[in-house]
Amino acid sequence: MYYLLYPVLYLLSLLPFWALYGLSDFIYLILGKIIKYRKDIIHENLSISFPEKSEKEIQDITKKYYHNLCDSIVETIKMISISKEELDRRMKCNWEVFDSMTTQNRNGQGYMSHQFNWEWGTLICNWHVPRRFTGLYMPLTNPAFEKLFLKIRGRAGMKLVRVQDMQKEMTAIQNDKTLWGFIADQNPSDPKRVSWNDFLNRKTAFFKGPEFIARRYDNLVYFGEIIKLKRGYYEIKMKLAFEHPKETKEGELTEAYVRFLEDSIKRQPENWVWSHRRWKHIYPENRL
Repeated sequence: MYYLLYPVLYLLSLLPFWALYGLSDFIYLILGKIIKYRKDIIHENLSISFPEKSEKEIQDITKKYYHNLCDSIVETIKMISISKEELDRRMKCNWEVFDSMTTQNRNGQGYMSHQFNWEWGTLICNWHVPRRFTGLYMPLTNPAFEKLFLKIRGRAGMKLVRVQDMQKEMTAIQNDKTLWGFIADQNPSDPKRVSWNDFLNRKTAFFKGPEFIARRYDNLVYFGEIIKLKRGYYEIKMKLAFEHPKETKEGELTEAYVRFLEDSIKRQPENWVWSHRRWKHIYPENRL
């Protein structure tokens, strides 16, 4: 299936942006108007996260979210052939914040989230950071799409490691000059080994792994958010959040990231993925 899928998507990726966004508008009609993709999940997640908002405000966010989701689909296809120059024009970042890795000769960790378009962010990062970008990812169940995404995401030379293999490969990766990349708002598969944090009005499970690595190796820790400026144009804002994570208390780093993420989502709620079943795991004390 991959060998049929990739040539079709490659040809689509050669289309100009105006044509791709026309395709996005068509996908919006299907997903947002006809199928109403995961509408109940989106509505529940938004209503609980923003109890102060009216039903009209929730509906407005939902509509904008569907548009952003559809844009992200065609933008991900465009990644197959987009040039570095074109992506640099469309996605800005304060890359100089990573200079501390060079001046201090240390590895780092970048915490990002499912803000559109994080796929562009993973691609452009390896073209600009002073260390090899190592991205952790959750494998897809479909082998063809798994192979496709590995090819797209690895275009710029990024090393990709499955979350399940992190501990096995951790020491070897750390001994190289590396910038770890975490999409740190993933829903952990095992709720028994997580950090529970207050997030958008619910106890929410977060991975402990990123904090474990940071404190063990004293990596520089960066938090980042992606802001959608207009259709097809984004800005990544990075900040050095912890210079010496080894000196922090257990849980401090994760809690700081959760607060950072929550504040960012509240500023631009339509730009975060609401259709994921992010809260599948129930906080143990809330179980009947």
